[in-house]
Amino acid sequence: MNRFNHIMACIDLSDYSPMTLGYALGLAGRADLKVTICSIVPLREVNPVYMAGMMYPCREDTKEYLEELKEARITQIKELIRTRYPEFDGKTDIRIKMGYPAEEILTMIEEVDPDLVVMANKGRSNLSSFMFGSAAEFVFRHCRKALFSVRDKHIFKRMYSGNELPAPGELRNIMAAVDFSPWTEHILARAGWIAKITGAKLHVVHCIGTKELAWIKSHYIPENTFSEEEFLPKAKQQRKNQLEDHIKAAGIEDLAGIDITIDSGDPCEQILSAAKNLRADALVLGPLGHSRSVKFVLGSTIEKIFRHSPVPVLRLSPDICI
Repeated sequence: MNRFNHIMACIDLSDYSPMTLGYALGLAGRADLKVTICSIVPLREVNPVYMAGMMYPCREDTKEYLEELKEARITQIKELIRTRYPEFDGKTDIRIKMGYPAEEILTMIEEVDPDLVVMANKGRSNLSSFMFGSAAEFVFRHCRKALFSVRDKHIFKRMYSGNELPAPGELRNIMAAVDFSPWTEHILARAGWIAKITGAKLHVVHCIGTKELAWIKSHYIPENTFSEEEFLPKAKQQRKNQLEDHIKAAGIEDLAGIDITIDSGDPCEQILSAAKNLRADALVLGPLGHSRSVKFVLGSTIEKIFRHSPVPVLRLSPDICI
């Protein structure tokens, strides 16, 4: 069964940092993972100091000030761990950088080389439906490692105006969304590993897409004899049998009570609907594609799920099959 060995948590000391650490350290504590904590001091906090140092020679200790800024952030992170997660006090590697958060996070991922990156997605505004520009979304799209995008389902919604603080949820139901791509067994193995270490129930979900049904209908022989009512029950049973074979191949057949759900329709809508109906606490998906063909087949659905899923989304590394 595939597992993670090194986890990197990205925090910014906002209200979302305890939630991010809660998920990251929760997994680390159950599976004895190495933990690295990454935090980026954004340029908007650094630029005024640089400008003052260049324009006004009244302060010659600019570099010293920036080092003090880093040390202050390390102290805050240590205090957060000591207060919220004392069992990890002194057991994590803390790294601080300065720059544009998304770019520096990707650089640090290359340097640290974790198996899993955990970072928060803070929610949606109305503008977000037209733009794909936040640091979380940028990292989600470009990170070459498995990435766990965590969010609080009570807060992750448009125009939220409540006063709740984000908090990590208990992982009781893990949902793996598979499409019989080359990553299917890897998705099942990773989801199964998380289910095993957390004691969660594993739900495997597959959707027969509307585009696939349209193609089958247009190429059905004899012509004009396709009946969706007759085709779907047989297709669902066939795919359920195939998924059972994939579950065995992934080495997770010993997990108790694996649930398989097969539906039809728009994949994104069906996956999000299944997550709600199954009360999923996390979704496990394949990677975003980086080739032209894979991007158009998989990328749009995964990005939509990332944007609209109210529960954490674990997107696997695109290199898992290499």
